[in-house]
Amino acid sequence: MTVQSVCARWSFRQGVSLTCVLKMKSQTGVPQGAVVRLVTVFLALIGCCAVTASHSYRGYKLYSVQQNNQQQVDFLRDLQQSVDGLDFWKLDRLVGSEARVLVPPTEQDSFKLLLDSQQLRHRELIPDFGRVQNEHLFTSKRVSPSTGLPLNKYLRYNEMVDYINSLARKYSDLMTVSEIGKSHEGRSIPAVTIRSPATYRNHSQPVVFVDAGIHAREWAAPATAMYLISELVENGAQHKDLLAGLTWVIVPIVNPDGYEYSHERERLWRKTRRPAGRNCFGIDGNRNYDFHWAEVGASDAPCAETYHGEKSFSEPETRAIRDELLRLKGRCKFYLSLHTYGEYLLYPWGWTSDLPEGWEKIDEVAQAGAQAIRDATGTVYTVGSSTNVLYAAAGGSDDYAFAVAGVPISMTMELPGGGSAGFNPPPSRIEEIVKETFVGIRAMALETNFKMSFDSTKLFQTYQSHQDIKQYLENLVQRYSSKIEIFSRAESYEGREILTVRICSDIHQKRPPSNRWCILIDAGIHAREWITVSVALFIVQQLLEKDEISAKSFRSFEWIILPLLNPDGYEYSREHNKMWRKTRRPLGPRNHHRRCVGVDCNRNFNVAWTIGSTRFCSLLYRGERPFSERETKNVRDVFRKLRPACKFYLSLHSYAKAILYPRAYTRTPPRNWQMQHTIAEAGVEAMKKATGVRYRCGSASTVLNRPVGGSSIDYAHDIEKVPVALVMEVASKGFHPPEATIQRICEESWIGIGAMVNCLAASFRSVLKGSGTLHLR
Repeated sequence: MTVQSVCARWSFRQGVSLTCVLKMKSQTGVPQGAVVRLVTVFLALIGCCAVTASHSYRGYKLYSVQQNNQQQVDFLRDLQQSVDGLDFWKLDRLVGSEARVLVPPTEQDSFKLLLDSQQLRHRELIPDFGRVQNEHLFTSKRVSPSTGLPLNKYLRYNEMVDYINSLARKYSDLMTVSEIGKSHEGRSIPAVTIRSPATYRNHSQPVVFVDAGIHAREWAAPATAMYLISELVENGAQHKDLLAGLTWVIVPIVNPDGYEYSHERERLWRKTRRPAGRNCFGIDGNRNYDFHWAEVGASDAPCAETYHGEKSFSEPETRAIRDELLRLKGRCKFYLSLHTYGEYLLYPWGWTSDLPEGWEKIDEVAQAGAQAIRDATGTVYTVGSSTNVLYAAAGGSDDYAFAVAGVPISMTMELPGGGSAGFNPPPSRIEEIVKETFVGIRAMALETNFKMSFDSTKLFQTYQSHQDIKQYLENLVQRYSSKIEIFSRAESYEGREILTVRICSDIHQKRPPSNRWCILIDAGIHAREWITVSVALFIVQQLLEKDEISAKSFRSFEWIILPLLNPDGYEYSREHNKMWRKTRRPLGPRNHHRRCVGVDCNRNFNVAWTIGSTRFCSLLYRGERPFSERETKNVRDVFRKLRPACKFYLSLHSYAKAILYPRAYTRTPPRNWQMQHTIAEAGVEAMKKATGVRYRCGSASTVLNRPVGGSSIDYAHDIEKVPVALVMEVASKGFHPPEATIQRICEESWIGIGAMVNCLAASFRSVLKGSGTLHLR
């Protein structure tokens, strides 16, 4: 008799069962190690219906199975993937580990026979799961939010919502609650945002994102998320290190429909509750993310526990997490998805046994959490990639967060179970589980913050990437939150943030002094002029880390610094062409090959723009129109926001050793050229006296000996009416001088800049009347 005929006969009687597996073995003489693999082939050929578990779970037994060799590990893995009637609560790839399987009454005899045939040692842990689940159900008494978070019962969905809303009202300076989506049945999916009041206005802080409850039956995960919220808010004074410089976004219940259904109807319900085919409901949310979706470790059978859905992000619940992660892209540094159970800390990849680039850093963070828990309670967590520790399962949230949302530290935490109860830990164990888990989360958050820190001692020993610059500035915000904020009002053509730094002595004051002036400095407008970016960062460092902002003349200004105006071109020059000058926007009609790329930003401003080159491929190409580039539009918009407070604009270039003032397009100087010349001369003399370097000084058209249209200094002076608008051509050997000279060039340039600012403050305050309140956002 053939394999197909044996299984076909049994399948129409009772679906794919272990009886079918044993019958196939006895009637075909198939070797023991190949039994389950043949069942897999059989499933692919004819398809079968899964055994539907009873809601009462009466007579269901939980077995412990010991995996003593690799053959047994592989056998159980094949069995899990082939037979839907078995509910594997715990199963990993580690030889010597213990698997746990919940088996319905109809399959128990066949299950034990099959294990005996493979010489798998097993024992019965729970003789009747139906009785256990009834004993462990929550009490019916509602919780009053005013009594604090209870740790002796599992809260229902409405109780969670009531509690976090009451906290938000009580601690409105620390916490907010927002809706990031709605479930299929219309329940709100709440997100809690927590940040220190001292840094509340800083929207560039690194974010820790935690979610829980995507799998409905894993009640301990939402309980842990609720405890995390409670600790950070109600006991915030004890966790200042977790709130200093970090923003927490916590989604305590991602799958409220499934969660409520697991309380009311079916305790071990795992999926969402959207109809998924005839007589089937729900999708496994942790197989539904659009990264290698449906490739491995997920089922295409709608009734299966691991059904991946008819398409990626088919579920409103997974779309809500996706949208929040993408909203936080670039800011979110640590993503943690809470699940149960097994004591695992798992990181990408889940779809392959290969490890991603940067896995070492994630592993170090996970190991920090595991060590903290082990030291505190003795509980041992297994750390590793999902596929290598457990099994391959594509479409998971941690893979998506890491690969698509760009979160550098992304992992899943499988919490402890309830002893023999597994997903059903008794309420008496809630406090133990959540407090132990908090120890690990705390350690991982602090380790992440440390890993993301930037070593400022190396800042001027090499040229930094756009990402390094952003990280350094974010760290400054954490350390000097009362003096600095950073934000991005625009993105480059390739999607990089054009960062803006704002520095003053009272950054959070709603109404700045009416007599405060503003200085605007930009750098990196020409991609290849790397040294200018270093000089801009040095200015930021001096104003903050060297406490120069306490000096009287500096304290009277508000400093706005764009340290890298052209990030696309800058990164391209670092990676492909060191002499690249322009932006990276493709040029020419769409039906052509667009062989020419980029515009010279310093020919793209709306003043004497027509003088510039019209040749697409020219290094000096002016653009199709003024402000065709996002980069120059950003500068224009900053100028408009600063009117009329901006009194001094400085654009950093290299490497002609000159300080230039308007105009660049004509030899006719501006009316106040003498004042601008005096300020420029102050810088020239200061640098000559301090270092011996000799700068030239004069109008741009005179010094350069050629007209230049569309320049930023002419736009600043002629159109935006900034009284002092200068270009500083930094003295260096080439556009990217040797790294050993970066520090010296920055120090020398700062001397000249400081002298010009002091000259402006000391000699021309009475001449330059009027200011304005700054509203950069």
